[in-house]
Amino acid sequence: MLQVYRMYKLRAETIRKINQILALLKQAEGEIHLRGIAKTLNMYPQTVSRIIDNYLSIFVDIRSIEEFGFRAKLIRIKPGKEGVSIGDVMKYIAVKERMKPSR
Repeated sequence: MLQVYRMYKLRAETIRKINQILALLKQAEGEIHLRGIAKTLNMYPQTVSRIIDNYLSIFVDIRSIEEFGFRAKLIRIKPGKEGVSIGDVMKYIAVKERMKPSR
């Protein structure tokens, strides 16, 4: 099923990580800290941040807070998008790639 939407080539490892992040966000009740996602899934925070910014930004709400010199990104799935699947993400990536201007 994923092969249909693989116009934009993603490594199998990246797809697996996207799927893990989606599953964790679906389980979470409310917002979850970016580093909390990274720690729970044994990933680097930069990897989680990149995946969320590049592939999941349309499906999640990101709230940045800064207090007492502490900065944090709190992430949750947007209301109404709770049923998002890896197939939906792959469709979004394919559409996003088609809209890029050719070089």
